[in-house]
Amino acid sequence: MISGIRFGNAEYSTNVWATTKGEVCTPHTLRLLRLYNHATFPNMSLQGKRILVTGATGFIGRRLAGRLQQEEAAVVAALVRNPSRADYLADSGIEIIPGDITDADSLRRAARGRDIVYHSAAYVGEQGSREEVWAVNVEGTRNLTEACVQENVGRLVHLSSCAVYGSLQQMDIDERVTPRLTGRVYHDSKVEAETVIFDAHQRRGLAVVSARASQVYGLGSPQFTLRALQAVRDGKVILIDGGKHFFKPIYIDNLVDALVKCGQVEAAVGEALNITDGVVIPWRDFFAAFGRMIGVDDFPSAPRWAAMLMATFNETKGKLRGRPSSLNREVVRTFSSDNSFSNAKAKLLLDWEPSVDFSEGMRRTEAWLRTEGHLG
Repeated sequence: MISGIRFGNAEYSTNVWATTKGEVCTPHTLRLLRLYNHATFPNMSLQGKRILVTGATGFIGRRLAGRLQQEEAAVVAALVRNPSRADYLADSGIEIIPGDITDADSLRRAARGRDIVYHSAAYVGEQGSREEVWAVNVEGTRNLTEACVQENVGRLVHLSSCAVYGSLQQMDIDERVTPRLTGRVYHDSKVEAETVIFDAHQRRGLAVVSARASQVYGLGSPQFTLRALQAVRDGKVILIDGGKHFFKPIYIDNLVDALVKCGQVEAAVGEALNITDGVVIPWRDFFAAFGRMIGVDDFPSAPRWAAMLMATFNETKGKLRGRPSSLNREVVRTFSSDNSFSNAKAKLLLDWEPSVDFSEGMRRTEAWLRTEGHLG
């Protein structure tokens, strides 16, 4: 029996999907809570809503902007640094607003009159300096949050990352685990960005939602589709410990489904939500899926200690030559991680289910790669 569960904005408990003893609710109880949520906080229609998407020329932002405009009938604007790269957005009827996440004045203009702002702009490169990453991921988020407050934006949906947990090696990490700083620049920047938005929520009344995505793959993904395929093709994949460690997938359309709901569901305001498919895939199976597309079925392996030693050597050599190495310690940590993230809270609060499993996601990914000419 569930007791002591509170619903609604600031009253909403992050332990909502658990019993007071910390035990996970049964599927039946979760269904009842979903029904209660839906009846008490019905989804807001996005039809006609004026929505701004930052990072709209990027992988996730582009897919999200298209979905909002084409399927949700929202009035969508895209903040872009270089309008010449956004012709495909303009052709679909999306308003193009020149601006930059580091330019506070451009953000005020872009945020003016918006019902919802989706913030997907980020510095995601593994080799950026702390100053470069911080300028976009932390100070850029601060600029956008201030613009939303000043222009009375109805809601800010921030695309965060499960990296806020600092690669804690634990299974089924949920939102009760406190984000932590570890010295890894990208991870720490996402922690600080969340601090910025939740401070604005608590102190200044801005409605915010933080969507913590896991590892996003699928149509157009640079890191977990295009680069993965190229690495397989070039023979650069070396499985760490036989590829037994875990990829934590979220298929792009599953993520976009959840992001749309983050803009609709009232009970999500003030919350951080893990957005993940809720499964783990051994890296050997992940790369094997791409290998099957191009006839590669054998990958070398190395123990983690050897991979870390080689990565350290490559980083030193890269610094001397002025060229970053593609095999670095950050990459080794990624491919030797044994953790996972619970999506129970997102499923409950958003009434959301990841509808595309890994097998179907890879089938769709392969079809897209063939259509786009990446498979010959």
